[in-house]
Amino acid sequence: MRNIFSSLSHHRQSVLWMLLWSLSITTAVSFAKKLDSETSGFILVFLRCSFGFMFTLPFVFSSGLQTFKTKRHSLHLLRVFFYCTALSCTYYAYRHLPIAEASAIGLTEPFLTTLMAAFVLKDKVTLAKWLTIIGGYMGVLIIANPMNFIVNHALLVLLVANFSASSVLICTKLLTKTESTITILTYTNIVSVIIAGLVAIPYWSAPNNRELAILVCVGFFGIMSQLSYVRALKLGNPSFLSPLEYMRFVIAIPVGYFVFKEALTLHTILGGGVIVLATYWLNHLENRESSDQDPLLNRS
Repeated sequence: MRNIFSSLSHHRQSVLWMLLWSLSITTAVSFAKKLDSETSGFILVFLRCSFGFMFTLPFVFSSGLQTFKTKRHSLHLLRVFFYCTALSCTYYAYRHLPIAEASAIGLTEPFLTTLMAAFVLKDKVTLAKWLTIIGGYMGVLIIANPMNFIVNHALLVLLVANFSASSVLICTKLLTKTESTITILTYTNIVSVIIAGLVAIPYWSAPNNRELAILVCVGFFGIMSQLSYVRALKLGNPSFLSPLEYMRFVIAIPVGYFVFKEALTLHTILGGGVIVLATYWLNHLENRESSDQDPLLNRS
């Protein structure tokens, strides 16, 4: 099986890794939705961070104290804060929203990243990008169906999760100028498990066998999604992989319908379609700008 997989081109391998990412992240949030409502989300986040911590340990042992050398402690802590907030808000939102709806809104993260890059990193945002971002959030309004005049707190929490995830990317971009990847991951996973553990203490209750099995599955598939995405990026270009993130929305539709008996509303279909198109066009604009700046990218 390994020989068959390695015989594929890097592009095809990256597609398979993106498919595994979509399946893993959808499976993780699906297990989270299966938890009893009494199970605190802070316990869920602590276990997810614990898996990240265990993944980091081999790198810490192999690199030694060199891994912890940094002069940017405050930025590392800020990244951890946004990381933990993104995890907490994401799992809360998925436990309280239809999975297809949450997946569609989750695709709006690139819009926030573009906006934050403009203000923090001073990246240029053209009029076409501004219009695309506005169009994408029109899709969110369609899904929210404001004509019902009901404020969905879980939807707002998911938007906070997107903002936090975008902030993690911006912090990472700033840190990569002086820090190694291993140092960034080490500080994130070690500090996050400490913070998540301290926050979870007041809400801790011994899980029964069913809840423990579900929590382990959430943690396992959560870290699998992270590893799959990194592997996909190693084998394929971001411009090629970004549109493949829509597989997450496509997979979430049958999972929501068959596993959770969630009806797929017209608002979710239309709003999700608008978000997918806006995200695709934003990615197209980014690729076109990169090609204009580097003529070598135009060569086939």
